[in-house]
Amino acid sequence: MLENVTVKDIEVGVQASDWEDAIRRSARILLKANKIKESYINAMIDAVHRMGPYIVLGNHVALAHARPECGVNEPAVFFTTLNPGVSFGNENFDPVKLIITLAAIDADSHLELMSELAGILMDEENVECLVSCETPERFLQLLQQMKDED
Repeated sequence: MLENVTVKDIEVGVQASDWEDAIRRSARILLKANKIKESYINAMIDAVHRMGPYIVLGNHVALAHARPECGVNEPAVFFTTLNPGVSFGNENFDPVKLIITLAAIDADSHLELMSELAGILMDEENVECLVSCETPERFLQLLQQMKDED
């Protein structure tokens, strides 16, 4: 699935006031493209309020997502780097510097993407390289190289 990511699926250097704002900003392009509904953004935020910062996966990375029925129109993934990073309340992995916003249409369609990302994002050096990118083009280039090396 990572081979389908384009520069339109990446935004770098986003500033956010807090974790809620970070999720909203990371999802706004998907909303504008009609890939998700506003209800999906609200569901992602509500889930963190209910269950805590479970979306923080480690290495300063958060996977923003909710259930498909909460407002996914079509499958999508969007990468947002935050500068500066934002606290999500996970003392082990804060600040979050990369949010991956995932809109899956069912319970299984995103598993290939998650498998591809796991190998890349487990390496802290990879995460640091990605979050330091100054352009979406560079982010995409590195992401593809990391996928090929994994």
